[in-house]
Amino acid sequence: MKLPNFDDNPELNALRNAMGANLRDYTPPAPSEVLTTEEIERLAGEGIEIPLDEVRVLNDGTHIYKGRRVIVYIRDVAEYGGRTSMPKYHLAMCSTLSMMMEAGRFKTRYVVATRDDGLFSIKRIRGDTAIKSDEKLKICQQCLDELNYKSFSMRQSAQRRLEAVQGFSIKAFFDEFGKSCVWAMPKFDAINAPTNVYSPHFYRIAKALKEKRGYRCERTNCGIDLAGPGNRKFLHAHHLNADKSDNHPTNIKLLCIRCHASEFQHSHVRDNPDYGIFCRKFPNSEATPRSQKP
Repeated sequence: MKLPNFDDNPELNALRNAMGANLRDYTPPAPSEVLTTEEIERLAGEGIEIPLDEVRVLNDGTHIYKGRRVIVYIRDVAEYGGRTSMPKYHLAMCSTLSMMMEAGRFKTRYVVATRDDGLFSIKRIRGDTAIKSDEKLKICQQCLDELNYKSFSMRQSAQRRLEAVQGFSIKAFFDEFGKSCVWAMPKFDAINAPTNVYSPHFYRIAKALKEKRGYRCERTNCGIDLAGPGNRKFLHAHHLNADKSDNHPTNIKLLCIRCHASEFQHSHVRDNPDYGIFCRKFPNSEATPRSQKP
């Protein structure tokens, strides 16, 4: 069915003219998952302050916000006695950032940006006063290690790591990895959808979360403590939304292998040889208190 051209309707035009209403083009609002022109400009400048749980983690470990690869950093810096300790900026979901998020410091404190000249918009907090300035920040070494960027490793000497930090270029990073990640938008088609497999960074993130949360099953009425060195293999990291590439800490729940096997469409976990070993070793794991480490 084809709609009539209302611009050619003399009665409607007469009514519009009587009302003094002018014709104008209609521009629909941008979809919520697409950056507006204003947001693109802000990302390239002062950045956008958002809850960090709105930032996704790609399979390569880097951050993406509304289809744009971004850098993450803290903008508000408290000043004590005229001195400030400048934060580092993050390229990836490193162990440091994972711990900060686990501690609940991701809700309002972080800013995402694509600015590549090495300067960051910072607010120095002096009492009740916020003083804005552009500052140079250092790259997080844990991020470089997570990405193995240019063969960087925390096992290298302090001098080599310092040289890598001093020589790091945000522009070169974006030139290599790219800023635009349209293929990674939340709404995929059959061609550009990422494969639902564990990312190469998943196991490192899972290990950091297990250490932070004390190697305990997080299912209600279980809570078995698996902190013993020989028992840690029985604690699994379960993706709540079934997307194995989404390694955001809020999407990962730690479950003992028995609780993991009882999750929807996870009966295959029972085929894991560790499942039988666990059940024989802990026949009543749901009643195991924290004070009685196996």
